[in-house]
Amino acid sequence: MSNAVAAAGVYLLAVFVPFETLTPIVRLPWQSLSNLEAVLLLALASWSVSVVVTRTAPRWRIPMFYAWLAFVVSMGVAAMLAPANRTNAVHMTGRLAASAVVAVMTFNGIVNLTRLRTAQTLVVATGIVVAVVVVLEYLQMPTVLRWLHAFRPWIATVGGQVRAGGTLQYPTIASMYLEVVFALGLGLMLAAFDAGSKWLASLWFFSLLLVGEAIAFTFTRAGLITMAVSAVVMLGTRLRVRGADAGVRLVGALATGIVVLLLSSRSLNALGARMTTEGQDDWYRAEVAAPHELDMSTNEVQYVSVKARNAGRVVWDSNDDPPIYLSYHWLAQDGERVVAFQGDRTAFTQPVGPEETASVEALVRAPRYPGTYQLEWDLVCEDRLWFSTEPSALPSTLSRATVIGDPVGGPPVPVERPKRTVRPGRFVLWRTALDMIGHRPILGVGPDNFRLEYGEAARLRNADPRTHTNNMYLEVLVGGGIVAAAAFAWFLFEVFRTFKAAARSGSPEALALVAAGLAIAVHGLVDSFLSFAGTYILFALIVGFATAAARGMGTAADAHRV
Repeated sequence: MSNAVAAAGVYLLAVFVPFETLTPIVRLPWQSLSNLEAVLLLALASWSVSVVVTRTAPRWRIPMFYAWLAFVVSMGVAAMLAPANRTNAVHMTGRLAASAVVAVMTFNGIVNLTRLRTAQTLVVATGIVVAVVVVLEYLQMPTVLRWLHAFRPWIATVGGQVRAGGTLQYPTIASMYLEVVFALGLGLMLAAFDAGSKWLASLWFFSLLLVGEAIAFTFTRAGLITMAVSAVVMLGTRLRVRGADAGVRLVGALATGIVVLLLSSRSLNALGARMTTEGQDDWYRAEVAAPHELDMSTNEVQYVSVKARNAGRVVWDSNDDPPIYLSYHWLAQDGERVVAFQGDRTAFTQPVGPEETASVEALVRAPRYPGTYQLEWDLVCEDRLWFSTEPSALPSTLSRATVIGDPVGGPPVPVERPKRTVRPGRFVLWRTALDMIGHRPILGVGPDNFRLEYGEAARLRNADPRTHTNNMYLEVLVGGGIVAAAAFAWFLFEVFRTFKAAARSGSPEALALVAAGLAIAVHGLVDSFLSFAGTYILFALIVGFATAAARGMGTAADAHRV
């Protein structure tokens, strides 16, 4: 009975993992509880009660038990001795401990092949729902966008391009989740194909096309790489065992379809810029040549001849989505404060590529109050960003404007100029993390504390406290120091041995787990996601599945033996 309750808890988590809402359902002075964390506690508490009632001792000693215990304990010590933000570090240690317990519960509940297939099917089916939401978000469906406010407060963009994240907090987290879904889905598709169920294999095929498209809509480079890794794992093992059979052609057709969808999802220019640059800092740069002096009447509309050179990496296309226009801001005479920020837009008659120059008759509307102003020329990626607020923006071109005539309304009230965006790239974050490790090499700054302390270390104003190191391994090192990093390395070694043992069965489901594990390991090189409930629970489930598969599970006919 306790095994059945553990399995039910696994199924429940598999469904709820991607649906953590922003508003906690319980707020305490020292801790808040989200809906997903409540489901986690319910699953673990129900299993614990069933163990007590049935007097069935759970199997705690999974292969990586001692390594995982050493990792959690070392992170706990680092948290208690952290120089600052100890409460946050202790909370992070609690998440790591919870993930270990989830893995143990999964190992106890998934005792046969039927349960493994059921759990994987629930993960993939839920992932398909998330993929649908991601696609609808990318298409900017108003009802979906309103509903998504329950999960995150904004739409993410990079280079003016929407990065859909569905119900997950960040696009990179959504991609990580969907990458695991994609890997598990490959196993289910091939298992259905091998069982002779062509209609089910076809259903999984088209569902995985949707998941692949959703990963493309997150605009996450690691997602594209790990999808390829998963396909290579399944293709390589299939070719080695069965040769170039119909299953290999099925996976090849799926990969081809995803490539076609990817190329049609964004402009080639946007895809090229995203794949060849670390961030968007040098995407939007412009040099504008304009008259030094302008004479205008109040509220007058005038066309001004200017030349704009594209010094960035993105094509300026006023017919694209989102469009890019030439515009301007009215500044006070001192050039420091803004009188009117939203200037009229002027479209480019044809796309302007990098290093190209366009001659434009720019539409300019004078202020309604006479005086001397500065006209700051700028470009706008509509509803996304202004070129002048990008971190690497070139110096703005200013035209001194004298406005005469009768006032139309009262005098304008100048306001402060918008500050430039602070957007540290991965290399800045990694260098900062290494500097912080140099100051506290043994025990680190405390688990999950990098995001709260890197701003001062990197001398960044208004640093975003949600930004991690963007590297799972570096996050562990900077948070827990050398001691925790050594324990984590031991843990990863044991995980590797477990996945290797699981792969010996040769079943599509087991090989899909290997692909999912590789996706997590590879993506961890460029992102950090163990602090998010959805991803640390998913990670624990995958480790638990692999541990159960490595143990040996018999066949589907064994489903009723427990």
